[in-house]
Amino acid sequence: MKVSIVIPCYNHWQYLPEALESALWQTHGDTEIIVVDDGSTERPPASLLKMIEQKGISLIEIANSGPSFARNTAIEKAQGELILPLDADDCLAPTYIEEAIQVFRNNDNAGIVYCDAEFFGDETGKWQLPPYNFPDILLDNYIFASALFRKDDWHRAGGYNINMKHGWEDHDFWLSIIELKRTIIRIPKTLFRYRKLAESRTKKFSREQKIEMYDNLVGNHRQLYSQNLEFVMHRLAELKVILEDGTSETELKRDLLNLKDRIRQMEESGFWKLRGRWQDIKGKMGIAHKHSSVER
Repeated sequence: MKVSIVIPCYNHWQYLPEALESALWQTHGDTEIIVVDDGSTERPPASLLKMIEQKGISLIEIANSGPSFARNTAIEKAQGELILPLDADDCLAPTYIEEAIQVFRNNDNAGIVYCDAEFFGDETGKWQLPPYNFPDILLDNYIFASALFRKDDWHRAGGYNINMKHGWEDHDFWLSIIELKRTIIRIPKTLFRYRKLAESRTKKFSREQKIEMYDNLVGNHRQLYSQNLEFVMHRLAELKVILEDGTSETELKRDLLNLKDRIRQMEESGFWKLRGRWQDIKGKMGIAHKHSSVER
C-alpha cells in the first residue's frame, strides 16, 4: 500500500527538517511526501529547499488558505491509497506507517488508524488521550491530526471542510469519517510525537472564534448531533455537576477549567438552540437515553 504523507507548513521552516526526517525514516518504503507552503510570509532557507529537492519531496506553493485547504490540495495530488497528515512541527516514529498498514490489512472496514502519543518541545511526557468512544467524540476530539485514513474515504467525506477556517478541522473531518460508519482503531504504542509550543494556534483562539467553530462543527454534522442530542445534553449536565463539586487535586484543575470553558462556549453557540428539539424528543418519544447506531 502506498502512503502519502501530507505536510502543510506556514512559517514553521525551522521545525520542518525534523518532521521530514521522521517521514523519510519510515520502515515502510512505499511512501511519498508532499509539503504545502500555505502562503508563508517567510521564505524557507536554501538548505531546506536543497534537502526537499534531493530527497524527491514535492513542494506546492499556495496563497494562505488555512490547513483544510492546504491538506485538500496535497491529498488531491497524492498517489497513495492511504493518507497521513503531518504538521510541520511534529514527528513520526519509524514504524508508525508499517504498523498502521497492518491494521488496515487486517480490518477491511478500518477508517481511521492512530496510536498513542507523547509530547516534546516545551513540554514532555505521555499524551494522556482518552480512548476513542462514540458518541463522546461529539463533545471533544480524542484523535490527533496525524492519523491514517483512506483517500477513497476522503473523497466520500468531501475532504476537510474549509469552513473550519480557525481550527478543529481534524475533529470535523473525523466526524465525517465516522458518518461513513468506518471503524476507528488505536495502536497501543507510542508512535507519534506532538511538539508543545509556548505559543500555538489553538491557544490564540478568541471567544468568538470558538463559538463559530462549535456552530460550524454542529452545522456540518447536524444529523449526527441531532441523532445523539439526548446523550450530548446529559453529558453536559454531568460535566456541570463535576464542575460545581470542584476538586482540590492540582492535576485535575486544568482539565476542569477546560471543561468549564468548553461548556460556556457551547452554550453561547447556535448549538444550544437545539435544546428545544431535545425536549420535544423526550416529550414525544419518552426516551431516557438514545444513542446513534453509528459504529463505535
